[in-house]
Amino acid sequence: MTGRAEDPDAFAAVLAAAAAAAGRRKSERTRLKLLAATAALLDAAGDPAALRVADIADRAGVAHGTFYRYFVDRPAAVEVVAAAFCDFLRTRLAAGRGGEEAGADRARAATAAYVRAFRANAGLMRCLLDLGDDQAPLRARFEALNADWNAHTATAIARRRALRSPAEAAPADERSVAALLPTAYALGGMVDAFLAELYLRRNPALAAFATDEAAVVDLLTRLWHLGADGTANGG
Repeated sequence: MTGRAEDPDAFAAVLAAAAAAAGRRKSERTRLKLLAATAALLDAAGDPAALRVADIADRAGVAHGTFYRYFVDRPAAVEVVAAAFCDFLRTRLAAGRGGEEAGADRARAATAAYVRAFRANAGLMRCLLDLGDDQAPLRARFEALNADWNAHTATAIARRRALRSPAEAAPADERSVAALLPTAYALGGMVDAFLAELYLRRNPALAAFATDEAAVVDLLTRLWHLGADGTANGG
């Protein structure tokens, strides 16, 4: 039921593991199983409109009517999954940026965490990146995640520039951070667009490169540093 259960970065597998955790009440397990099934089917289809309640219930191993004890309809379940997935991404990015592996280059650690999560949840990322006007609640969740992350990125860039050239750079105050928001959004958009070419569109020109995750992280990190402070490695 889990799909890609061997991958700790696969969100459906994370939900399924939570459902199977000891000590959970039956109602909690059932709700998490339905969410895991919804996430797995979304990841496989990459399109919220392709889901059917019957398929979600079947994948979760529950009766069709059980679904409606937890969710009003399919869009309600999809919105809960989208919100939880955005929280999952936010947590993974923060953990990568602040974890032991981050070392002196937090940008690389955060990029590595995002690349892993994007690759392991390509269908879910397609749902968030390719939302139409009929998916406003999902788009709002992703835009909120982007806004939070880009504000943090702008702050980080302002601090880095101030540390590199204290005599020339303005302190990382509210005005300097606001001035760097366009840079943060541009860098974030570059990362999303490139990963979409690799893992969603599967551009044949990049097929060999797409299998080398370390090379992907190295490239995006170098580009991030060039855009953020004009260096190739943050030094």
